[in-house]
Amino acid sequence: MNSRVDPNHPIFTQKYTIYTPPMDEMISVIGNWIEQRLSGEYLFGPSRFGKTRSVRDYLIIELSQRFGQDVPLVLWSRKDSLMGEGEFWNEILKASKYELYDIKKPKTKIVARNLVEERFKTIADFAQSNYVILLIDEAQEITLKEWKWLLGLQNNLDINGYKLSVFSIASHNINYKPNYLARTGNPHITARFFTGNYRFKGITDIKELIFILQSYEEDSEWPDGSGTTYLEYFAPRGYKKGKRLFNYADLIWEAFQKEYPQNLYKKNKFEIPMQHIAALIERTLKDFVNDDEDWEKLESLEYWLNSIKTTGFESHILMISEIPL
Repeated sequence: MNSRVDPNHPIFTQKYTIYTPPMDEMISVIGNWIEQRLSGEYLFGPSRFGKTRSVRDYLIIELSQRFGQDVPLVLWSRKDSLMGEGEFWNEILKASKYELYDIKKPKTKIVARNLVEERFKTIADFAQSNYVILLIDEAQEITLKEWKWLLGLQNNLDINGYKLSVFSIASHNINYKPNYLARTGNPHITARFFTGNYRFKGITDIKELIFILQSYEEDSEWPDGSGTTYLEYFAPRGYKKGKRLFNYADLIWEAFQKEYPQNLYKKNKFEIPMQHIAALIERTLKDFVNDDEDWEKLESLEYWLNSIKTTGFESHILMISEIPL
């Protein structure tokens, strides 16, 4: 690795998140659900589009700004393994940041269930409200039993004067669950937790792409407090001369369109997963170091086509298109 770059830079570690227009729209939708105190909604979309990063890095901050106070929200990322009732309640208790939670000494299911209820009441009380939200990421893994347990929790809180909203974020296959639940004798669960839905989108137009490119060259910073953007760090000479990535947005957009599986182009609305844009820009920034800031090659469509190929873009689109949205 070139000695002038630090391997701890976020571009190398990938420990960063670029705020995107689809993230902003998703958070706005969740904020609307909260304002209406809906009992349960779900948000779905293919993998690598940025749902989890939106929730992890921006949701609480943006909602707090919108409502002017801390939001009584518990974020739980469900594990992909089957769970008994005791583990289920202990996992939610842990997600609620219960101070006395001890991973080495999990509570029995009855104790953990009661503690979750009391913890949710405390969170609502702290917000000077009778309302609390449970937001479940990776919700496609939730079983029918778990939905019934959550229904019981919601009912008990309601009896005690507290309102619980359960919002789910999942991959696209959860879109089939409401109909399945209704057909298998559980319409009450559908009516409670799947009253509406929202599909998280990819990047759908060049204006959104430009917004993202400008984030790498204007709204990013490393090291913290340095004022140095990601582009400036990797291409200081070009940056000083006014060169910017967003000037190549037309070529990048054209390259993604050409790499999009042509048999799906008319069938599906063209959209780009954020992960592939990030991978493309990360490669470009690293190339600036390896080729001593060769900006001329960025003017070639072939450069962008070859770089996009390395991200696995086409195969990923083919994979997610197999399940209709």
